[in-house]
Amino acid sequence: MSISKMMQSKITRSLLTSTVIGTLIALASPVKAGVLDDVFIRPGVDEADFGACARDLTRGKVEAQIAADACAKAIRPKDLGICVDRITRNEVSAEDALSVCRQVRRPVEASTCVVDIRRRAPQTALVNVLNGCRQSLLPARFSNCVVDLSRDLKLTTEQSISACISASDITRDLQPTVLPGATNTSPVTLPAPVTPSPVQPSPGGSTPAPPATTPGTVTPQRF
Repeated sequence: MSISKMMQSKITRSLLTSTVIGTLIALASPVKAGVLDDVFIRPGVDEADFGACARDLTRGKVEAQIAADACAKAIRPKDLGICVDRITRNEVSAEDALSVCRQVRRPVEASTCVVDIRRRAPQTALVNVLNGCRQSLLPARFSNCVVDLSRDLKLTTEQSISACISASDITRDLQPTVLPGATNTSPVTLPAPVTPSPVQPSPGGSTPAPPATTPGTVTPQRF
């Protein structure tokens, strides 16, 4: 093999190695949940999304100026429109629907949450349904929790909403009072340190006698 071909092969291998290592580092780096959500759930937003948002909000009886402001500021305008359209079809005002859809990261799931609870538990107060679906980080999971607990435990929907919302507030960083592998023993109290009092000279100017030593105590010698 000629020297030029050897050099080209080495350069090619180096480039491939650098590319693979760079890709692995990028995948291993911590990424914000919002970035992952934008990339893997619904990548990209085209111009047609804004038109779809405007049409859905208009169908939901949202005023034109309010609809324009909402669609322009939305990260996913098409999802915002879908959310408002679905909720308003279930006898919810446009103002309430838009308020929920604008305050959640997953507007489509939020609409599914509202529609699901309203359909399967129609006796639930609307304000509780809207607040619960708006506060939940995973609205679809939340609606399943509410409906299933109400059905299987014979709870009111309000009780299930409270339980499913509270489940997301559990503290995850509790500190154990006993280390793993340790036994439940009483705490050991260490004695307080003793500070020796300064030696005061006698009135006659003589040096006081050294203190008596106790058994097991070594008195340092002066040389």
